[in-house]
Amino acid sequence: MTTPLPPRVDACTGADGRPPLVNLLARAQASFIADFEARLRASEIDGLSLAHSTNVLRHLSEGPRRARDIVDRCGVTKQAVSQQIAHLERNGFVVVGRDEGDQRARIISLTAKGECAQVVVHRLFEQVEHDWAERIGAEPVAALRQALTELLGEGTAC
Repeated sequence: MTTPLPPRVDACTGADGRPPLVNLLARAQASFIADFEARLRASEIDGLSLAHSTNVLRHLSEGPRRARDIVDRCGVTKQAVSQQIAHLERNGFVVVGRDEGDQRARIISLTAKGECAQVVVHRLFEQVEHDWAERIGAEPVAALRQALTELLGEGTAC
């Protein structure tokens, strides 16, 4: 006896005929990233990507940090963060020094160029969000932010 095959499943729709939420979230994130990256390439900042800004630069807004603290906060591997820090240092966004209290630890600090990059990145995020609000309305964007915050929890914003 053979088991009948399940009905054909369309990867782009769920059982209710609508796109699965996970697909929509992934496509929305990809769209946001593509728009942000295009704006970043057109900006006055060279040698920076979304990954550099979200994994390293944003964690330096309150001042210098140990590299290990950045790794712990951003949720990517130590190797990835180390490579990003090295790239940011080569491109003049950060300086890497030794911790006075622990010579094995590296302290990462923003340069003037890194501070400028933070301002530009923040402005570009706001521009993309503004454009989304222009397309679908400010209230739906606010509702989406609120719904995702409730779903994920307050502490998951960064």
